[in-house]
Amino acid sequence: MVAMPSWRGAAHTRNLTAGGLGLLYRVQAFGAHYMGLTGPLILVCSSEAIIAGAVIQAIAPRPVHVVPNAAMSAAVPAVALHASGAIVPTSTAAITAQESALEALLDGRAVALVGSLVDPAWLVATSGAPVLCVTLVGEQGRVPTDPPRLRSLIRAYVSDQHAIAVSGDPLSVSTRAAVTERLRQLIADADDQALRRAGLWEAS
Repeated sequence: MVAMPSWRGAAHTRNLTAGGLGLLYRVQAFGAHYMGLTGPLILVCSSEAIIAGAVIQAIAPRPVHVVPNAAMSAAVPAVALHASGAIVPTSTAAITAQESALEALLDGRAVALVGSLVDPAWLVATSGAPVLCVTLVGEQGRVPTDPPRLRSLIRAYVSDQHAIAVSGDPLSVSTRAAVTERLRQLIADADDQALRRAGLWEAS
């Protein structure tokens, strides 16, 4: 039986990160209300920064189960991640993590897929949960494994929710490929809009 991630751990971690990050950095969130307060939701964030998952939890108006990226998985012991309500990938395929995330979604919770350790296509296709993109700006140091300098400005741009229509067998290669392409478009559009709003986009 797949273990359900700790809702209480996610709730406590949200409160702790909101206070802790506020002391270390200047965090601004735009559109966090799109996450809502209830109902299943898949948050997708492509950032590989070590604090990306913590930023998402800090700005969320509800507890979020984070599937951490490689940097966070390497830096934080698995037991601590589990206690925080995170869903920890334990293998390259991350099958157990995906199944735990699916159980959380079916229970009406929010799951954030951060970085590239877990492919969101299977989760989107099997859960039917809406997708929301989060773009972070200023969340890393010189390299993703380095945190930003103290008191740095970190901006989080949250898109509206999108329901991705799934036609055909959700486990088939063709269905997952179609979902992957739709996700790629959503992420690209969200990142482009965020960079424009941050004043970092330049016309080619």
